[in-house]
Amino acid sequence: MSLKTLVEVKNLEVNFYTYAGIVEALDGVNIFLREGEILGLVGETGSGKSVTSLSVMMLVPPPGRIEGGSILLETGNDKQDVLLMDDSALRSMRGNEISMIFQEPRAYLNPVYTVEDQIGEVMLVHRKPELLKNAVATLEKNNKRRTFEANNYRRMLKAPRSLATRFLQRFGSKKTLKAEVRKEVVKVLKSVEIPDPERVAGMYPHELSGGMAQRVVIAMALACNPKVLIADEPTTNLDVTVQAQILNLVRLLKKDFNSSILYITHDLGVVAQLCDRVAVMYAGNVVETADVFEIFSNPLHPYTRALLESIPRPGKGFKSIPGIVPSLINPISGCRFRDRCSYALEICQKVKPPFVELKKDHFAACYLHGGSR
Repeated sequence: MSLKTLVEVKNLEVNFYTYAGIVEALDGVNIFLREGEILGLVGETGSGKSVTSLSVMMLVPPPGRIEGGSILLETGNDKQDVLLMDDSALRSMRGNEISMIFQEPRAYLNPVYTVEDQIGEVMLVHRKPELLKNAVATLEKNNKRRTFEANNYRRMLKAPRSLATRFLQRFGSKKTLKAEVRKEVVKVLKSVEIPDPERVAGMYPHELSGGMAQRVVIAMALACNPKVLIADEPTTNLDVTVQAQILNLVRLLKKDFNSSILYITHDLGVVAQLCDRVAVMYAGNVVETADVFEIFSNPLHPYTRALLESIPRPGKGFKSIPGIVPSLINPISGCRFRDRCSYALEICQKVKPPFVELKKDHFAACYLHGGSR
């Protein structure tokens, strides 16, 4: 049975308009993420991994601009192009359909609000009707005299959200709603294996260790049980022991929440143990995509081969990739890897190789294996 494709990025182009010139950060990126899988997005620093993930969320910072392509998101039985969504639809999508775990957790936690406030805000934005229902049910259970008011509320469920909120506040259930939010916050903190979640919920970011802060950011991303989770190098700046814990947590989250995960990293060891498929990026292009076992056993693109050969191994000398990554300001024509490739052909100097399927689910952009010459 073929798995449903939840996110499909087609021919994505992103430019950054700087004083030094136009940086062609993404040049026709193609990737897709299927239901229930972990897709690893790997490549050198500056290859465009983070820009790709930010584009999916429509969060490319200025002076960046998405110039072309499409980002199709599965929504029920329909597909929507994220690039065509208005502001209201984007706010509804972020955190609810797609969430992101950033690589610097402290940069995305507000220092003056508690963990409970910050995770609770996400829940109130996207899950308020559900939380209001639960608050009324709790109110009815704890105070029989309010049964009439609770029944009235049930008839008002289709009323505007502000009216329902005023109704609850009028009958003294604001505290009940806050308690309901806290209960859900503690529940999601438990899911990311934070010890003593009741105490942590009342803590401020400066009171958290690096690993704890990362778990809180993961909990915030999971607050609404999104279908797609983007993890942008979530183990950066963590010690080896904590890295292993976070990676194990990501694996468990895939199983428990049934989320599809786009995992961004430059560590091929992490890819080998965590991912189902791999997309390899170089200088703003995806040069190869395949099953993780296929990538390691039968890499087809010269850059993928060179990347694997550069991994230090016992008994083998270190083999680096010659040359440097080309400038993305007025980049070279043809294949952007051609100046560092020992297999370069004449056509590689002039024409960018097409990204084609060479085997079942194995795609590559190289004239050695496909495309017209």
